[in-house]
Amino acid sequence: MTNRFPVVVDACEPRDSIAWLRLGRARIAARLWLGAKAGQKTTIWIPPQDVVLCESHPGRTSARNVLPGHVRSVRNVPEGMHVTADVGFLLTAVVTRRAVRDLDLRRGRPIFALVKATAVAPVWELTTKIRVSLVGTRGLLEPEQIDFLNAVDQTGSISAAARDLGITFRTAWAWAQSLNAIWGRPLVTRARGGRGGGGTVLTREGKAAVRFALKVERAYS
Repeated sequence: MTNRFPVVVDACEPRDSIAWLRLGRARIAARLWLGAKAGQKTTIWIPPQDVVLCESHPGRTSARNVLPGHVRSVRNVPEGMHVTADVGFLLTAVVTRRAVRDLDLRRGRPIFALVKATAVAPVWELTTKIRVSLVGTRGLLEPEQIDFLNAVDQTGSISAAARDLGITFRTAWAWAQSLNAIWGRPLVTRARGGRGGGGTVLTREGKAAVRFALKVERAYS
């Protein structure tokens, strides 16, 4: 991700709602966040669209970060131009092609980068697992019911699926009876014959529904 940086919290100023962060050769201001404390290591993100470039010092400004540096690179991107400046660390701004022409932005040119403290935010890594529900014609198949369908598919038995999931046979049986109605078409059916005398299996649509739910969960977990 562009403009994602590891930092160390230098100091916190609750009165001004500012946390000072050490980043490369620079010290930058961020809006104080809950739990911030001196010495804390974290990762921050500065959206490129929130970086403003000036050819000279802007004077008094509401931006808490006025960072002198020089242009390292200019390149075309679908949304305009990415201008990367060395301001004690490599900071990228997204600007229009007209801005590049007006400011004569090119490698080596001195520049000031302005960043509001409110644009500097810690990156929170999500560890929550995504669970998927599927929408049937008469309601939702909840994640635990999808787990049940998957267990039935793996074991070929309602009772074995119940044991695998730690639910009662009565609950498993009730789900097997209701899931087809919730979905609107058969997901679970009885299989006759075979060495075990038959069992419970998923229909082709049932297998497809379970595969789809598991694929989405794996993609976002």
